[in-house]
Amino acid sequence: MKSRILILFCFFLMALGCSKNQNSAKPSLKMKSYTNLVTPDGSFNAVLSYSQSGGNLSGDTLLIFRHRYNQTPVPPNDLTSDTFMTFLPQTPDANKAEFSASLSWANISYGINGENDTFDFKFVLIDLKGNRSDTAATGKVVVTQ
Repeated sequence: MKSRILILFCFFLMALGCSKNQNSAKPSLKMKSYTNLVTPDGSFNAVLSYSQSGGNLSGDTLLIFRHRYNQTPVPPNDLTSDTFMTFLPQTPDANKAEFSASLSWANISYGINGENDTFDFKFVLIDLKGNRSDTAATGKVVVTQ
């Protein structure tokens, strides 16, 4: 009888030790808000929510991918990239945080023939261990000329 109680007690302790944590080893990134209309004197701004078990944003890499919807193609000799990369500054250790990413009008506007640009942006966070987050995306963003 005592051995049965001991075995049940061991199973109980194992079940408690195997609890799941809501944060995972890879970073999670979610879009909270973004600017959907950018004027020539303004900038695009996105607020992102981050979470990671034992996480720290310090020195992580944020990749921003731009996708253009306009029918007028970008000239083939245009050297403008559709990928932006930045390193995040030193921050306190935190499992959850919010931060913003900004791109000025001059850095995102093509302005071919005075035509407004329509884009969407996708964000991926890569931590110092090389773990990639899920992709956070905006809807359509209009950049006026």
